[in-house]
Amino acid sequence: MITKGNFLLMEPSEFKGWLDKQSITRKIDKLQVHHTASPNYSTRQMVSGVAKQDVWKCLEGMRSYHLSQGWSGTGQNITVLEDGRIAISLDRDLNKTPAGIKGANTGALCVEIVGNFDLGGDTMTDSQRQAVIHLYACLALKLNIPVDTSHIVYHAWYTASGAWIGDYKKGESSKTCPGTNFFGQGNTKAAAEKSFIPDVKSEVERIKKGGDEPMTAEEKKQMDELKATVESQAKWIATQKAKENMECPKWAEEAYEYYKDYITDKKGSYEFWRLIVVSYRKEKVRKN
Repeated sequence: MITKGNFLLMEPSEFKGWLDKQSITRKIDKLQVHHTASPNYSTRQMVSGVAKQDVWKCLEGMRSYHLSQGWSGTGQNITVLEDGRIAISLDRDLNKTPAGIKGANTGALCVEIVGNFDLGGDTMTDSQRQAVIHLYACLALKLNIPVDTSHIVYHAWYTASGAWIGDYKKGESSKTCPGTNFFGQGNTKAAAEKSFIPDVKSEVERIKKGGDEPMTAEEKKQMDELKATVESQAKWIATQKAKENMECPKWAEEAYEYYKDYITDKKGSYEFWRLIVVSYRKEKVRKN
C-alpha cells in the first residue's frame, strides 16, 4: 500500500484485509457502478495492458476536475485502475457520501472503474475485471449488502435528477455509464443479471470459503471451463433420463402401428423403440 497526496493505492490482494479493518459508521445499502469514460485507456496511453501515464497524475487529475465542478473533493470513494490496483479517496473516504449520481447518493458508495466501456470503446483487461468482481464481493460481505440489481446499481438506471428507473432507457437515463458494452454485455438490468451479478455472487461464495485474494484470470478460466463441463454433463444426464421413458418417436411410428395390439403403452425407452423397429423391419423382409 502506498499513500500519496489524496489517495491510498493498493494491490487487489490487499483490499479485503484493509477493508476488514475499516470502521464504517454511516449506513450504506447501495453500491454504485461507474466507468470514468475519461480518463480511459487511450488517455492513460495503454500499451499491452500497461499505462504510461503516472497513476498519481491520473488520480489527482480526476480530483482536480471534480473540485472545479464545485465539489468538496474527489467524487468517488474508490477507483479501480486498468491494471487492477485499487485507489481509496482520502478526501472522500468510505464514511463520506459520494458525488456519484446526482440526487441518489445518500446511503450509497461510489466506485469508478477507469475506462470507457461504451461500444467501440475500451475492452476491459482481465486484471481489472477480476479486481472489480473481487472488490464488489468484498464490499457486499463487509456491508451485508445483497448481491442483486436492487443493491448493486448502474448509473444508467437513474434519470438526470436521480430518479430510479431500474434499467437503462435511452432518452430517460442520465448517462450510459458504466457503458453500453460493460463486461462485454452492456448496461441494462438484463446484462447485469447475465454476467456481472453472477460473477460477484460466485466471488462472494469463494471468499466465504477462505479465498481472500481475488481470483486470477487463469483461475477464472479454469472455473469457467469446469462450469461448462458440469453443465454439459447435466444436459447429457437429462437427455439420457428423457430417453428412459419417451413417447414413441416419429421414426418408430410405423413399427408401433404394426405392434400396437401387443403394446400396452405408447411410452418406452429409446432401446425399446429401437428393438421394435429392428423387429418390424425383419418381419417385413420375412413376409416379402
